[in-house]
Amino acid sequence: MSSILKIFGGSFVRPTHRAFSTCSLLLQEEGKRPNKWNLPDLDKLPGGFRGKVYNKRDWKEHLSKHTKIFEKDKVESPAIKTSAPPKDWRKDKSLPQYMRTKYALKEKKLKMDLSKTKRLSRDTMESIRVLHQQYPEELTTDKLAEFFKISPVAISKILKSKWTPTEKEAKKKEEKWEKDGKAIIEEKMVEMKLKEFFYTKEKELGLKLPYFFKQELTDFFKLQGFKGLEENFEKLHEARIQKEKKSVSTPQIAVGDATTPE
Repeated sequence: MSSILKIFGGSFVRPTHRAFSTCSLLLQEEGKRPNKWNLPDLDKLPGGFRGKVYNKRDWKEHLSKHTKIFEKDKVESPAIKTSAPPKDWRKDKSLPQYMRTKYALKEKKLKMDLSKTKRLSRDTMESIRVLHQQYPEELTTDKLAEFFKISPVAISKILKSKWTPTEKEAKKKEEKWEKDGKAIIEEKMVEMKLKEFFYTKEKELGLKLPYFFKQELTDFFKLQGFKGLEENFEKLHEARIQKEKKSVSTPQIAVGDATTPE
């Protein structure tokens, strides 16, 4: 600060733009402010430096080629440290019952990996019970725990439980299944109709429709349905023809062949 005051004659003056620039230079010389910018690598951005990722398919292709760019070091939350119980605590007969229970639970916790907990749905629990009933020797508790990636204790608790849904819950579940089933069937029917529509149009025109063309018509169908789909297709097709005519009519002059006008 003293060096800054010497510049202004030892007294405080209202700093101007030039004064601020002088202060910043002094701070940079002293090493108090970083003088280097760490800019991102443009080649590692989505789509690279030359362009952007425009649709879902390009994005998937980009991720498949550059997956290592998006991999980040997974910072796992540190596991809660549990102090181990004293040695030979089981032989100590003077310990009260609550201390024995506490030490037994600590030993059990140290043996299990509780850092990654997993919550299972009711349907998954029911499927675990059914699988174990059908194949008790092949699908043991340890094998089920390994497959579903949960602790063997949780599997044993699921197998012992006798939970059954109430009439209201069972009815709600059936309604949800029917609703989901109808939605899946409708989606499949729409996909089949659109595929047939695209196939017939490609056969008529004798060329393969580009991806963005199909995507535009699919989005239109989701909003409007089949009403107006044919008209929208004709508009897009006409726009494509006009674009091709313009590209053919405009002359392309090479850089090496360019000549100055007389």
